[in-house]
Amino acid sequence: MATPKYFMWDFRTIVEVGSGCRTFAPVRFMEMGAKRVALITDQGLVKAGIVDQIKEIFAVQGEPKLVGVYDGIEQDAVMRVINDCARWCRINAVDGLLGVGGGSVLDSVKGVKLMLGMGATDIKELMPGNVGPYIRPLGKPLGIPNVSIPTTAGTGSEVSPIAVIYNEEAKVKGDLLHPYIAADYALLDPDLTVSLPPHMTACTGFDALGHAVEGLTSPGSNPMIDSLSIQAIRLILKYLPVAVNEGTNLEARTCMLIASNMAIMGFAMSGMFYPVHNIAHAVGGQVRIPHGQAVGVALPAVMKYYPQHFARKAKDLAFAFGIDQEADELSLVEKVREKILKLMEECHFKPSFDITDGEVNEQFLDLLFWAVKLDPSGIAYPLPEEQIKPILKECFTC
Repeated sequence: MATPKYFMWDFRTIVEVGSGCRTFAPVRFMEMGAKRVALITDQGLVKAGIVDQIKEIFAVQGEPKLVGVYDGIEQDAVMRVINDCARWCRINAVDGLLGVGGGSVLDSVKGVKLMLGMGATDIKELMPGNVGPYIRPLGKPLGIPNVSIPTTAGTGSEVSPIAVIYNEEAKVKGDLLHPYIAADYALLDPDLTVSLPPHMTACTGFDALGHAVEGLTSPGSNPMIDSLSIQAIRLILKYLPVAVNEGTNLEARTCMLIASNMAIMGFAMSGMFYPVHNIAHAVGGQVRIPHGQAVGVALPAVMKYYPQHFARKAKDLAFAFGIDQEADELSLVEKVREKILKLMEECHFKPSFDITDGEVNEQFLDLLFWAVKLDPSGIAYPLPEEQIKPILKECFTC
């Protein structure tokens, strides 16, 4: 192996893994000096009884005070909702943020954390052009203690310095980057993922797989990214079908949380070179398809029509997927794609979208083409124009 080029590794979250580790949340806030904690979540987790479980932990332990529950988070981290949640936190004199939920909840908490830390009342002010590039040295400590408890194994948002924020007016998913928006503590408790339905388990799992594959194949990858991404892929191949088909299997649920966490670390540190997420964000923003489903569908489509992107790391990909490496690069990429499609079959995941608002015509494809071209995820590494429409056609069932 050639001498690796310079890179920096910057992750600030303490990760705790294991059944029941959610009970450590109050203590972690006390260690950080928080006295008035807000629980931020969504209505689905309230109805599932998970929020009551967390409230009971705070009630039993007594300190710090859980001042209330904000349960208005929607699909995607919506700017309008983030603004409202930040306003609610100010009214309640909140000094600590507890995020309990999937990627939309945890990314919303990041947006709220940034607003509180920077004294903003509208997140649009912090994301001009739907990008918030608060990278070093611009990103400063925000001073808001934050614990995240993921209830899905997909985004890895609990440790990521990236948040995807949805501008509902422009129908664009913007990128927020800041070294201090990730949680101080991430509590990966598989008990809170066992009730996730099979389809959502599959969708979030393929989001994690997309992170691992794109981190590994990024032009900005390095040996640390490679190691995390390869191991994440192996864990997902082994445990995602089990988690989908045997939802209460704690070994599978734990390993998927770990895989999700590892995958996002590689993804977030590999630069903004994400053709799969470019497609997924653009389509998801326009058609409001859940993010994990969008990534899962886009992954084999991009590999089919833009295999050159993956060819540089084809042997590493083949190694991760347990494929014999004795073939040319493009053949290996195709073999990996076939293995991903097989994994989708095992997980009952359809590798294309159905839409009910009409057929996929040229006008619709033109709209999505420009959404892809203008999406913030494609700024640093745009897809070749001639590949965009073939990829999009592959993603949709006409």
